[in-house]
Amino acid sequence: MITRRMALGAVALLATPAVLRAQTVPSAPDLANRLAASPDFSKFIALAQQAGVMDQLRGTQPLTVFAPTNAALDSIPNFILQELTGRDSRDSAPDPVRLSALVTHHLLAGNHMITEFMGKVQDLPSRNGGLIRINGTGSVVTVAVAAPEGGARSNFGTGVGGYNVQPPAEVVRADIIASNGVIHAINGVMLP
Repeated sequence: MITRRMALGAVALLATPAVLRAQTVPSAPDLANRLAASPDFSKFIALAQQAGVMDQLRGTQPLTVFAPTNAALDSIPNFILQELTGRDSRDSAPDPVRLSALVTHHLLAGNHMITEFMGKVQDLPSRNGGLIRINGTGSVVTVAVAAPEGGARSNFGTGVGGYNVQPPAEVVRADIIASNGVIHAINGVMLP
């Protein structure tokens, strides 16, 4: 009897540090917090906030984010972002529909590590319903707005505000892990 109690006591004593460690280990930040923690993504996270898509970045459904860096967002004409955010010379109202379309075009459902794209070209649906062409056949993985299938090609080549879509964006930093997905930093903006 005593040996049985001693054995149970020893097991409980040995298990205590594991329980305490499990309670004190912080979980990985979610996508929203991971993006907000990096100064490279401050403009993208500000657009996501204004577009009302932060819940998606904080949600439990895994996402892959092709996040334009601040330099990438600086490379597109100012008038486009000003029109979308309502900060243009006319002091117009923000356009939350188009702004949300821009931000969610950079989001894919699921966890997609960069190695998944190596050696192939594939079109995957973004969270706004458009297609993202991911090309892993070159020396770097690139992403771009995919041409629509079967017609409606008149809109291909232009994006938000009629601006010609930039060349494919390169993934400049890959596999930034978050608790609910992964982030790939890109050096361009995909204008849907």
